Amino acid sequence: MVEGSTPKSILSTSEVSFPRGGKGGLSALEVKEVSNEATRDVLFEVAAQANKRAAPTKSGQPKKKQKLSKTSQSKKQEGVDDEEEAVTIEHFNFKNLIPGTSVLGQVSSIGKLELALAIGDNLVGYIPITSISPEITLSIEKYEAQQQEKDENDDDDEEAQYENDNDDENPDKITQASLPRSTLQVVEEEEFPELRSIFQVGQWLRAAVVRSDNEKNQKRIQLSIEPEATNKGLEDEDLIPNTLLQASIKSIEDHGAILNTGCSNLTGFVSNKELKNANIEPESLKSGGVILTSIVSSPKNRTITLRPVNGAKKTAVTTISSVDSILPGIYVDALISEVTKDGIVAKVFGLVEGTIILPHLSEYEFLKLKHKYTVGNNIKTRILGVLLKAGTKKLILSQLPHVINFGGDSSKEALEAFPISHTFNEGVEIKAIDSSYIYVSVGGGLQGQVHLSKIDKSKTIEDYNVGSKPKARILGFNPIDNLLVLTFDPEIVNAKYLSIDEVPIGTLVPGCEVVEVLPEGKGIKVKAFGFDAFVPSNSMSDIKLIYPERKFRVGSKVKARTLRIHGKQLLVTFKRSLVNVEDDVILSQFDKATIGMKTPATVEKFVHGGAIVSFFGNVRAFLPKNEISETFVNEARDHLKLNQTITVRIVNINKEDKRLVVSLRQSDELSTTQHRAISLLENGKTVVDAFVVEKQNETIIVEIEGMSLRGVLYSGHLSDGNYEQNRALFKRLPVGDKIQVVALEKDLKARTVIVSAKKSLIEAAKSDQLPALFKDVEVSDRKLYGFVKSVTNMGLFVSFAGKLTGLVLAKYATDKPNDDLSKKFHKYQSISCHVIRVDEENKRFLLSLKQNSNTTSQSEAPLENPIDSSKKYISDYVVGGITKAEIKSVKGTQLNVQLADNLQGRVDITECFKSYEEIKDKRQPLSQFHKNEVIDVKVIGYHDAKTHKFLPITHKKSNKHTILELSLGTTKNNNEGLKLSDLKAGEECLAFVNNIANSFVWVSLTPTIKGRISLMDLTDDTTLFDDLENKLPIGSSIKATIKDIDIEHHTVTLSARENTVSSISDLKVGNKYPCKIVKVKDSFVLVSLGNELLASSFITDALNDYSEKLADVFKVNSFATATVLAIDEDDKKIAVSLRTGDATDKCIDTIDDLTRGQVVRGFVKNTANNGLFVSLGRSVHALVRVSDLSDEYLKDWKKYYKQHQFVVGKIASCKEEGRVLMTLKKSEVKGDLNVLKKFEDLVVGDIFNGSVKRVTDFGVFVRLDDTVNVTGLCHHSQISDNKISDISALFGEGDRVKVKIMAIDEKNKQLSLGMKASFFTTQQNSESEDEDAEMAEEEEEEEDGDDEDEDEVMADAFENASDEEDDEEDDEEDDEEEETSPSKTGLTGLSTSGFDWTASILDQAENDDSSSDEEDFILETKSRKRSKKLSYVEDKTADLNTRAPQSVSDFERLLVGNPNSSILWMNYMSFQLQLSEIDKAREIGERALKIINYREEQEKMNIWIALLNLENTFGDDESLESTFKRACQYMDSMTMHLKLVAIYTLSEKYDKADDLYKTMTKKFGKTPSIWVLFGSYLLDRERRDDLHETLAKALQVLPKRDHIEVVRKYAQLEFAKGDAEQARSLFEGLVSDAPKKIDLWNVYIDQEIKHGGNVKTKVEHLFERVFTHKINRKQAKFFFNKWLAYEEEHGDEAGAARVKAKAVEFVQSTNEE
Repeated sequence: MVEGSTPKSILSTSEVSFPRGGKGGLSALEVKEVSNEATRDVLFEVAAQANKRAAPTKSGQPKKKQKLSKTSQSKKQEGVDDEEEAVTIEHFNFKNLIPGTSVLGQVSSIGKLELALAIGDNLVGYIPITSISPEITLSIEKYEAQQQEKDENDDDDEEAQYENDNDDENPDKITQASLPRSTLQVVEEEEFPELRSIFQVGQWLRAAVVRSDNEKNQKRIQLSIEPEATNKGLEDEDLIPNTLLQASIKSIEDHGAILNTGCSNLTGFVSNKELKNANIEPESLKSGGVILTSIVSSPKNRTITLRPVNGAKKTAVTTISSVDSILPGIYVDALISEVTKDGIVAKVFGLVEGTIILPHLSEYEFLKLKHKYTVGNNIKTRILGVLLKAGTKKLILSQLPHVINFGGDSSKEALEAFPISHTFNEGVEIKAIDSSYIYVSVGGGLQGQVHLSKIDKSKTIEDYNVGSKPKARILGFNPIDNLLVLTFDPEIVNAKYLSIDEVPIGTLVPGCEVVEVLPEGKGIKVKAFGFDAFVPSNSMSDIKLIYPERKFRVGSKVKARTLRIHGKQLLVTFKRSLVNVEDDVILSQFDKATIGMKTPATVEKFVHGGAIVSFFGNVRAFLPKNEISETFVNEARDHLKLNQTITVRIVNINKEDKRLVVSLRQSDELSTTQHRAISLLENGKTVVDAFVVEKQNETIIVEIEGMSLRGVLYSGHLSDGNYEQNRALFKRLPVGDKIQVVALEKDLKARTVIVSAKKSLIEAAKSDQLPALFKDVEVSDRKLYGFVKSVTNMGLFVSFAGKLTGLVLAKYATDKPNDDLSKKFHKYQSISCHVIRVDEENKRFLLSLKQNSNTTSQSEAPLENPIDSSKKYISDYVVGGITKAEIKSVKGTQLNVQLADNLQGRVDITECFKSYEEIKDKRQPLSQFHKNEVIDVKVIGYHDAKTHKFLPITHKKSNKHTILELSLGTTKNNNEGLKLSDLKAGEECLAFVNNIANSFVWVSLTPTIKGRISLMDLTDDTTLFDDLENKLPIGSSIKATIKDIDIEHHTVTLSARENTVSSISDLKVGNKYPCKIVKVKDSFVLVSLGNELLASSFITDALNDYSEKLADVFKVNSFATATVLAIDEDDKKIAVSLRTGDATDKCIDTIDDLTRGQVVRGFVKNTANNGLFVSLGRSVHALVRVSDLSDEYLKDWKKYYKQHQFVVGKIASCKEEGRVLMTLKKSEVKGDLNVLKKFEDLVVGDIFNGSVKRVTDFGVFVRLDDTVNVTGLCHHSQISDNKISDISALFGEGDRVKVKIMAIDEKNKQLSLGMKASFFTTQQNSESEDEDAEMAEEEEEEEDGDDEDEDEVMADAFENASDEEDDEEDDEEDDEEEETSPSKTGLTGLSTSGFDWTASILDQAENDDSSSDEEDFILETKSRKRSKKLSYVEDKTADLNTRAPQSVSDFERLLVGNPNSSILWMNYMSFQLQLSEIDKAREIGERALKIINYREEQEKMNIWIALLNLENTFGDDESLESTFKRACQYMDSMTMHLKLVAIYTLSEKYDKADDLYKTMTKKFGKTPSIWVLFGSYLLDRERRDDLHETLAKALQVLPKRDHIEVVRKYAQLEFAKGDAEQARSLFEGLVSDAPKKIDLWNVYIDQEIKHGGNVKTKVEHLFERVFTHKINRKQAKFFFNKWLAYEEEHGDEAGAARVKAKAVEFVQSTNEE
């Protein structure tokens, strides 16, 4: 290939073809065969050496062992290495697409500066424009050089242009036309390469993975398609027909194209004929393009003939020069070596492994796959990728037709059938599942793939089964694998939109979540439809927000609407003017715009002559200033504001330029109608109704009803009120509201009218009193109603209708000529005046605001439409007079009434009722009165509207608006005329609530007398304080008693309580009283019960939830409900409880409220040297000893606990007052209580596990577990039921034993123990093992060929196994505490996390073995007989402990004599760990593995377990994983898995235990005991749902012959640890499926009996059901005996008699048969 390149083969081709020694004796054919064979041998040798380099050497294995024969090696590695050496079916991913690998792909998209190449497994690689071909790179360099030269020589270009313009003066100048063709090409400008014209979507290319330019972007695959990079590895011998070459186009000639092959000594040529055969037009080719070609013939004269791969024949390449010559795209023969459920494994060229995934085989069912593809057969495939794995090349192959034939892009057809975002609501059928994908069938002959990262996050891959139909959604199309890309993730499947491009612009977002409010009002980050979106600062609100973070809280939901898409970001708006519009008026696309369409728009910017407005999307329009308003507009910014939302009407559409013109005015077509309507209006006389159309600044645009005419109403003309009142009306006035107006001015040119809504002007217009022309003005005292047009220093200009304006001089405006008129009057203020002078010549007149002296007073003013027709003038209403009034509104504390149109009144609530009893609704007394109701009232005075005070008739002021103070009814009220001095303490009175503030309820007794009631004196009903504002609203009536009268401050103090608390004797224990929080401390709350009575509430009596703090729950001066708990009258102390009914923590008052094992919460009272004192209640305290504070060793434990700190613990002992013990250990709080018993706690009959402390001739001294160093004697007569001659032969110090307490000597503190086997016989195992054997024999007789001979009583074995493991763990923890105690060993160091590094490891190992057997539930008869003999292991470390080695030399000396002792090695490791020498302890473990004899498997096993414990406690995950893998290589893999999962469980690393159990169920899924152990673990963790799923998976994986066994064991687990009902369901399923298996019935009955409780009826029913099946006499005898013993044990004589009768009946029936 490249000159000077080193050949890949070690053996030169020339040496093979031309051996030394002249002409050989072989023919040419034979020489060729020898050459090929030699090359293959060398290749194999190279590959083998590469494999050797890649494969790690077995660590710890001596070199001698590596020289074993192949046979011995294969035997040793069998079963262990097979699993590791299994070839995995490869997928493309980011991890294996590393620089140096190469792929075959299709062009999926073409950009300006890069190509996107689709690779398999839905990956996309990117090819920068500089990595396409040398020709394109050169073209870019030329382009850049020309641009740079052009910029530098601008001045020269201008000078050259000047010379060209003067050609006539310079005839010798060379022109462009006179230049030759080649010269013209040089001076022509170079164009930047246009990739879209060079490449096509769907084009196949070979690419090499290169290092990304952007190192930070790890998820980007960067490729190169340059011929030199993609053809790398090809030698001259490989350039044979059908080999694929990738080449770039150097030039286009007449007969074809010259190609660059990337080889310096080789040029390619493709003819026009070959191009046309491949459907490629020669004219479409451009220099720099890259095509994938096939070699037509071998190179000649440094030229090789090529053809495009589209038109090439499919002929397999059979020979290569080296493995480097294998490149993607070539068509090869593959020899099938293995067929798996994930695909097939094949050999290519006999030395390189390749894999084919299921989609590229077009077959997903494993059985069909095995039938179609047989191991040893050859298949035709095309290479998709060449990967590098551990220094070895791996191939990814394909058999898909479109890959084999280099087909075009098929995504269009697939996505037309099922477009992106299509949802399969009925689900898609799962066809297969491999390590990376789930493959599904979507219908229509199309398949799909779901990556494992796209499944439901709440599920695992095990939850998806072949044949199931989960709901899915299409994300895209994978063109290489010809698969639709789908997702199972419900968040994506159920999402309304898949991407922001799918979200329609203008769509309403009902719940847009605020994520972040950017500082300085820069915008808001939100979530809309699950996508990240942004609210620009100008779209946050219709008004400018100074502090947007106060309105939009993070996490709140806001109603929004999508605005536009800016780049890749979705913009939304919060503006209500855009959000609350109808969807059909939204304009988001130019094509949807129509003439006359009204739509909301936003003012974007002001331009000359108008403004630019924007709609949704990117649609914009021009608003001319003459279309902004009906009136003249000088500048658009004077009428509009930036970002203001306006409703516009489209008036012009320019489709060519895509320009819109809009207007704010009405349609021009209404001009004639408007002129006619405006001519009908008369200034100052026409009163019409109008609708509010728009509000702008201080102006309201109205549309006059029935006239299609618009008017302008200034905000100052909304009413006769002042500026603030009119401004408030303007804000409240909604668009669309209907109002009555009078026409003031007409503008024919603008087709508009100026109107007013002032009531004074409207009434004047109706009575024809509003002047509009100068002739209507005359000097008189007649009042004229107008408004202030302007205020000047000389006076006021007052306007009327028709622009008629008069002047009020300053002296006629106020009584004081020096008053500042600008402060007393304002523009548009309503004025009543009269004319005092008229200037006919100049058409001017003067006005005056002052009244003449002869005008009538207000009191003499006539009434307008009085309710009482007998009244004519206001002066007719006198105090005491009875009249009628109409209720206009009912307020909380008064009735607003109207006596005439110009006279109002009020009835205070205190004047409405005579007594408390006549009030129907005590919470809303005035609810019995209704609007427009006419009532009888009595005048009692006047009401001052300014001060809101009642005035007697003698204090009447001459206010403009008179309001009468009235009382209800015609008879005298009790409160009428009542004064403060008339009240006396102790009197009852009727009060009404005014407001609640400052811990008082303020009430009214009369219109003039106010009072207050302290919340302490408000009520005896404490539930009122739960919702005081709603239960005691404004106006509520209260029956109260006067406590005190304050004449100075004119207030009355009242009380509404019947049972007042004045002294401590008034309190009763158990009663509830209102209280006020006085002080809040860390441990108590001080409250006031009234009358200087203080009470305290301890923290446990105050909090509902102990996890809260008092200061957070109770605030000073707040009120609460107190329950009296205790009263100490001598010391004047009161204890109260502030807890409510929803308290979560139980109140503990006495020791009787506690039980052993109860989880309680409390607070640290104080710390002492012996431990921690915890307050559980006001008078109940518990001691937490130092040893019970934590599972971990706390060196300075006092710093972890502060006074009043909240703690959670479990009661360990509560036998007597003052001696409550408690533990804070998490393991005991969450698990079983493990408190050491003292001698006083022991009871005769208790059974303990223990260890032999000393062996004597007369017996054995045993230290009892779970006790405080309690030791007892087991006399030699109590050791065994059989005679024992030599005790020392049976027991050694440290042996584990099980004993029963036979007698207790309280005086001498001595125990008598027994360990006879008969002492531990229970009902469940009292049935002799011979009976079990009988049952097994009968089963074998009845079912020949049934190989499921199992023990019937499995529950005992399983439970005993778990009990023994628990006991051992407890023992080991106790031993470790004693042995590692500083006082005993004198060593301090690292914690060993509960692992026993001493001799008990042997017990652990043996117990583990036995427990494994028990977990397998396979107990053979021989093993049961052997188990009767007591097995023991001599604790060789006992001697070590008595004379414990104190140095490294001591241990080394001992190891010389006993190198195979794992106990000694582990003590050595423990010694180093105590010195915190972790690395040395690890090295000692490694030494032990090398030194211990290989036959001592158990000893090595102990060391491996010790190393695993060491790495788990002191190492990291990587070191533990490495140690575990090595342990699996040297020891039994399943055993090591079991050991590690037990270590994880013991150290509470439950997540890792979960993962390891799942791994075990996959690797050892055919072993039933694995599933049973997993189930037991899940039940211990109380994960019952997972347990059920695990059982279902086990039944799928295990063969059917194991189903009964596994289900039975799970049922036993449920009985032992879980739900008995679930256990019964499992057993019922078993006995229904296999009713003849009598052992199932036996186990079922045993489990029910063992379960206990009220199950006697169920047990008897099971016995009866057994006899409904056909059983022989022997079996019947067994069950009748068992039944009879059960009845006798329960003392049921009638039941026993019934059993005997049934037995007789059974015998008789069988005899008859």
